[in-house]
Amino acid sequence: MKKVDSHTHSEYSADGSVKISDMVSKAIEGGGKYLCITDHLDLDALQEYNNAPTGWTQLDLPAYERDLFSEKDKLDEFYLGFGIEAGYDENTSMEYKKIIDSKPFDAVINSVHFVEGYDVYFPDFFSGRHKNDAYRAYLKKVQKSLDVPYHYDIVGHIGYCVRNACYEDKIMHYEEFEDLLEPILKKIIELGKTLEVNTHHALCPNEEILKKYYAFGGRKISFGSDAHRGDVYKDFDKTVEMLKAIGFSGFTYFKRHKECFEKFD
Repeated sequence: MKKVDSHTHSEYSADGSVKISDMVSKAIEGGGKYLCITDHLDLDALQEYNNAPTGWTQLDLPAYERDLFSEKDKLDEFYLGFGIEAGYDENTSMEYKKIIDSKPFDAVINSVHFVEGYDVYFPDFFSGRHKNDAYRAYLKKVQKSLDVPYHYDIVGHIGYCVRNACYEDKIMHYEEFEDLLEPILKKIIELGKTLEVNTHHALCPNEEILKKYYAFGGRKISFGSDAHRGDVYKDFDKTVEMLKAIGFSGFTYFKRHKECFEKFD
């Protein structure tokens, strides 16, 4: 099979550092057929009650779009996708809708980063909190995010909060959070959305959750390296073998929001 990656970040993301042209070169060298750049559009970080990281900048969408399509024009068989990762917040929906409806995006990832004022990637969110309380607060926001009025294709990195959690056992065990995870997974299936398999740090969602998604009838999964330093297709082959063992048959990816499918060998 040819490699596809539906979640990556270039220098246009506040936490990215690699030129789009260099990412494309790495993807082609790595045996890829599809790479979607999904730079951060973080309207959530603009909300005054959210504690955005110091120096966090907003996406220059016009410059990002110009650069991406300039690189896209140079390509033949390899497909370079134009996407965004939209950071969910209750008060950003209509502005996201306006932007998403106005641009020729290939894929939109709906992600939760901020919970109760904190980006759950950082340890501050967990200070003085029990794992059960912290993870439940995160999952409740994920559940709310599924019903946004703007178009999205992919549900991003469920379990994002585990990456820098301070607990001895920081795994989001399915049985501990079944009352939230079951309706989340079933809602993703009901809405016809695609569940991302993200390999940036800890696998998100983890294998336990992916098995349940499959058992509920979920078949649409996308691969996301969440590359910020050009490490596209990170752990791709290992991840494919794990997913095949569960029963999945391939990755869903998007061109102008239209579903495409790359079958596992």
